[in-house]
Amino acid sequence: MAGERAFEKHLLREGLVNEASLSRVRESTESGDVSLLEALVQGGHVESLPLYTALAKFCEMQFVVPSKMEVPPELVDAVPARFATHYGIVPLQERNGTLVIAVSNPLNQPLLDDIRLALKRRIEPAVSTPDEIERAVKAMYGVGADTVERIISDSEGSGRVFSLDGGLAASDLGDEKIDASIIKFVNELLAEAIKTSATDVHMEPFEDQLRVRYRIDGVLHGVPTPPSIRGFQPAIVSRIKIMANMNIAEKRLPQDGKIRAKVGEDEFDLRVSILPTPYGETVNLRILNRASMFMTLEQLGFQSDDLTQFNDFIRKPHGMVLVTGPTGSGKTTTLYAALSKLNKLEHKIITIEDPIEYQLKGITQMQTMPQIGFDFTAALRSMLRHDPDIMLVGEIRDYETAEMAIRSSLTGHLVFSTLHTNDAAGAITRLIDMGVEPFLIASTMIASIAQRLVRRICDNCAEEYEPEAAAFAELQVDPSLVENPTFRRAVGCEQCRNTGFRGRIAIYEILPFAPIIKHMTVERATSSEVKRRACDMGMRTLRESGWNRVCKGDTTLEEVLRVTAESDMLDVAEAGHASVSV
Repeated sequence: MAGERAFEKHLLREGLVNEASLSRVRESTESGDVSLLEALVQGGHVESLPLYTALAKFCEMQFVVPSKMEVPPELVDAVPARFATHYGIVPLQERNGTLVIAVSNPLNQPLLDDIRLALKRRIEPAVSTPDEIERAVKAMYGVGADTVERIISDSEGSGRVFSLDGGLAASDLGDEKIDASIIKFVNELLAEAIKTSATDVHMEPFEDQLRVRYRIDGVLHGVPTPPSIRGFQPAIVSRIKIMANMNIAEKRLPQDGKIRAKVGEDEFDLRVSILPTPYGETVNLRILNRASMFMTLEQLGFQSDDLTQFNDFIRKPHGMVLVTGPTGSGKTTTLYAALSKLNKLEHKIITIEDPIEYQLKGITQMQTMPQIGFDFTAALRSMLRHDPDIMLVGEIRDYETAEMAIRSSLTGHLVFSTLHTNDAAGAITRLIDMGVEPFLIASTMIASIAQRLVRRICDNCAEEYEPEAAAFAELQVDPSLVENPTFRRAVGCEQCRNTGFRGRIAIYEILPFAPIIKHMTVERATSSEVKRRACDMGMRTLRESGWNRVCKGDTTLEEVLRVTAESDMLDVAEAGHASVSV
């Protein structure tokens, strides 16, 4: 207590807080549930970094960033994960027989005494923020490492011995302590994925390891996990199966399921897919945040003229609008935003999806069940008997679905769907390849829209710079033709997990089916010919749309090059559209 009082005076002298703030903080710390440091940060009285930097100065200790330091493996092994997690410490180095550790509250002398007793050695504390310590512990030991250590300890106490070959199966979970620990580990793994805004969790067993990866902003990142987790892979999969209402006894066939989770005020749907492999079952969990799915068209990334054009498309009384792109490019989110705008009392809207991403209030939604013969084609036939005004077909995969969707649009319905093609013009070729007559495509298509997602630069750490000429040459653009561009690059900070990016934004290639495009479709023109003509008429390609975002400082040249094909700009250059207005 005396140390905290002296530190309060230090904060006042440094000008980090005022007396009024300290008075409010003292009231919240009287119960003893939170420390002075926690109350100051949680109450928003002072930022974490300057507060703990001031603490290090007051205690005459070094301020460290453990996640950016190289720690010898032998020191990591010397401090068990459960100790590091329980006490909130990180081993840093050994100096003359003394272990240097990072702590967040060196004012808590009883805690330091407990650490000395637990480790049975001399320690020298250094100061770091709680977030940095948590990040470093996960990087050094792996997510849920303390839980895994506890499982091993409990299993040894019960006389069981587990090997990498056999592992711990669901039938072995006779010990309540081990069962609870497996549940805790899975919960920690999923909670960490949600905390980092991951869209997918991949758990892949190999001969000597269980690899865990998160897909964050479209890019896969390895997740550090303790090596011993490989032995518990069967039990982890069994736990996930139970959560997703799957058959835990079936290990030879693929299975699909769904988990609903709530973290704080946010609700999540987790789509689970399990595949059998020679080394065990591999698991993929797609994390769907209900809040992020319900975005308006204005929030998606449409530029003002593109948004006006798209709104014109969806106001048509009949016809078909296709959104194209690879898996994970945000096609469903765009179509849900369009349906949300059209979801009014005077409109009857029916969807057929595989699977249903989210329940949309006021809209009739169906899910395909191929195992009983209820596919997209069968659903479309049934949908027409319910007199819909607007229909959403989750994906056009074959001739029968394509023909039914097109004939539905011919008979006075507005149809939305998705297609897997590289660009907007490619939708024409794809439909013709399926067997659809070109004159039917020309008669029904309103627009084809290609879409990609690029990572958005983190506003907290971004810095302005001037790209090298080679970068402009690769994108085939002339920066001198753009007035006052703002080029920014990703740096990396705590808020963006040192990636330099936070969130994603869509870029679009919109191909309206004007009379000349319809004529070229009937004449079976190639997709490249259609694309050149559309560019002559003012269509922006994906790379041009991305270039506009680069000039506004929303993303980087490298991001646009990563998600777009080289041909996206070659056709434009040939057509004389290498300059873009921002």
